[in-house]
Amino acid sequence: MKLVKRIGVAAVLIAVLAAALYFGGWVLCALFTAGAVMAAYEMGSALAKKELKPFMLPAYIFALLYFAAYRVFGGMGLWIVAMACILMAMADRIFTEARTAQDTMASMFVLVYPMSLFAAVAMLCEYGADADKSRIALLCAFAMPLMGDTLAYFGGRLLGKKKLCPRLSPNKTVAGSIFGFVGGGIGGALVFLMQNVWNAGAGLIMLIILGVICGGAGQIGDLFASSIKRYAGIKDYSRVFSEHGGVMDRLDSVLFCAPIVYAAFTVAGV
Repeated sequence: MKLVKRIGVAAVLIAVLAAALYFGGWVLCALFTAGAVMAAYEMGSALAKKELKPFMLPAYIFALLYFAAYRVFGGMGLWIVAMACILMAMADRIFTEARTAQDTMASMFVLVYPMSLFAAVAMLCEYGADADKSRIALLCAFAMPLMGDTLAYFGGRLLGKKKLCPRLSPNKTVAGSIFGFVGGGIGGALVFLMQNVWNAGAGLIMLIILGVICGGAGQIGDLFASSIKRYAGIKDYSRVFSEHGGVMDRLDSVLFCAPIVYAAFTVAGV
């Protein structure tokens, strides 16, 4: 029953993403704005478990405005929103005694992780003037790490013996990690096949190479998110997706891959 529930939730999430990809534009903006707001809440709640009191208003403002600012005004709009939120967090430390220096550092941390990575997702969604290329770029950020995670899970269960990083994630194994790289490459091949829907023209070899890289980057993102959960003493960031945990539990690997995919499409011309 638990597995069936997980599969059901996963199917709903995939359907929502597919619909957002189809409509694009402001639908994607609304989806990832909501995701960023929820992620800010989850991070604030996690840090509060360690009796920190981060000033979360800048993170919420960034989450609400980052995508719309980038969509309407481009990089300059995103930069202005980011700088305003950073200065707001600094001003709070100067003009109030309600928070300690550690609280202010926690406030800044949330703006870096995960908020700055959500900005990379917005940049993928608004990649140039080519809507088809933008859809493929966003699909890469999801399909590659998630395929890597899927193969890592099954490969680790079948062949995994030596632990990869037991301090942070006791279930991850070296064999599973290797399968994760392979799964990322398979994700790249799947994106190549799926791009025919949009005729984006990305090359197979480059997509596979990018997939392998994202297969590794996704694991780093997963372990980094796990390190925060271990620090806070929580199992999941929230239960908004039931057995799948919270927004950060679902997007930890995707967020780490988003800037890599953007760089690959922009610099390497994938």
